[in-house]
Amino acid sequence: MMQRNFLFPVAMIIVLALLLGACAKKNPPRDEIPVIKNLLARLETAIKEGNAAAIDSLIMAQSYEHGYNSTSILEKIDTYLNGREFFGFGHREFFYTKTEGVVKCAVKADSADAGQAVEIILEKVGESWLVKKFDLK
Repeated sequence: MMQRNFLFPVAMIIVLALLLGACAKKNPPRDEIPVIKNLLARLETAIKEGNAAAIDSLIMAQSYEHGYNSTSILEKIDTYLNGREFFGFGHREFFYTKTEGVVKCAVKADSADAGQAVEIILEKVGESWLVKKFDLK
């Protein structure tokens, strides 16, 4: 009986330690939010201006071999817009971890346009977030 009374508190301590360890995983810092928003603003501006060099500077080097570059991004957007001007990204929402992010938004021709869904995959390289993939849905 004495041994059982001793084992219960020890078992509870172990269970609590495991629970605390599992809950201790930190969420990514919230200070990444303005950094990701800034990346989206820079990408939006570069697309509006048709500035291929600025778009390419926001894309990971490894993404080029998979066909993600300024030319492909501008072509995808131009195909959707069908002669209309690029207004911007609407319906933005994003999710991120410490090293990866997903932006779900819509390419819009004007403020009333429902837009074409796009998913932008981001990756953190050093201190910078860069575009890994850009796919219209």
